[in-house]
Amino acid sequence: MPGKKVFNLRVLLLGAGGQGGPCASILAHDPDVEDILLGDINLETAERVQTKINSAKVSVARIDASVPERVAEAAHGKDVVIDLVTPLYYYRVLQGALEAGVHYVNTAFDRFMWDGKMELGKKPKLQDAFQAKGISALLGCGMSSGYTNVLARLYADRLDTVKSVKVRLAKKDTSLGKYGDAVTAWNPGWDPRQALLDFVLPATIFRDGKYEVKEKPFSEIEEWKFPEPIGRMPVSMHAHEEPYSIPLRFSDRGLTYCDFKYYVNMQIAPLISLGLASQEPIDVKGQQVKPLDMVLALTPKPSEGFLNENPADFDHQDETKLTYIMLEVAGKKDGAEKVYTIFIPTMNNPRRKMYALYGTALINVALPAVTGAKMLAKGGQPTGIIYPHDLDPEDFLKTMSNSGYEHKFVEV
Repeated sequence: MPGKKVFNLRVLLLGAGGQGGPCASILAHDPDVEDILLGDINLETAERVQTKINSAKVSVARIDASVPERVAEAAHGKDVVIDLVTPLYYYRVLQGALEAGVHYVNTAFDRFMWDGKMELGKKPKLQDAFQAKGISALLGCGMSSGYTNVLARLYADRLDTVKSVKVRLAKKDTSLGKYGDAVTAWNPGWDPRQALLDFVLPATIFRDGKYEVKEKPFSEIEEWKFPEPIGRMPVSMHAHEEPYSIPLRFSDRGLTYCDFKYYVNMQIAPLISLGLASQEPIDVKGQQVKPLDMVLALTPKPSEGFLNENPADFDHQDETKLTYIMLEVAGKKDGAEKVYTIFIPTMNNPRRKMYALYGTALINVALPAVTGAKMLAKGGQPTGIIYPHDLDPEDFLKTMSNSGYEHKFVEV
């Protein structure tokens, strides 16, 4: 991996699944990383990841992320905890990192961080406790949120005032043809439970300077023009982190609107319309069954994506498996209206190069998390509960580039 060794980073990485496996591989290939303890409730999965990476830096342990005391015990002597378990347990991992006095990074969080109704100026839970210990908890530092927040800050800093920030994300597999999504089984590539719930959980929007909640799935559908070959795609409100956190930074600079819209997934929409994302038991021939559990039983395990990576497939995947993000930052500069529209193409491409650098091509979520962890470890960052846009964007992008990654975002 390019770059000179700067320090000896010791990491507790929790979760060996769809993002944890790639993250462990990225860390193992980083010269700044000295030691990685990979913890998972399923020790066999962690051991399979360890075997694939084949690095003396990686050790494994069975760790129950739902028990803060166990997390704290494993975190002692580490510099940072990277939390990639299901978001269901993130607050308990956060408590464990606090108890151990160790920096914390995750890639997903939710409104639970604020007691009751979200309002500007309201402190998130554990803010004072982390600040008192002089450590940081960096929330939502993946691809989106994460990389999107860093770029939002980068372009917002070019404006005198900031009016709105919009994030749009679409995916497409061009190998399936025009209607292939309608007849292909769903596989999110990460925690399927959380991926499905994100469609049905209330979506937060920041509108007219206040937080607003949309209870109905697929609210405010619109068409958004992405670059080809994705092109025009229907997108709708989606439970996501950017509308929670971005207003906390930019509301005092005039921000009145922030949202996140995800493409209307043709595989998911019928499931949700039928109630198959419900966690309420229903009677099926005398048996009580949760519809969500049934769907999850038929969904591929997220860890298999990393464990079954095949470089022979990479060229085809580069051409056909696309994830496009559009970021719009609007405001004023020197009294004139200014709108930046930024296109972030598939971050995993080119997969062969990513694999050579990091031992995995699945870097889009894990690499920003590792970058955030390194920035916390080298010091100089705000303490308490923070977000990717609270970090210096130029420093973040440079730290990421030093690992060999070439940023591909462009203004359009």
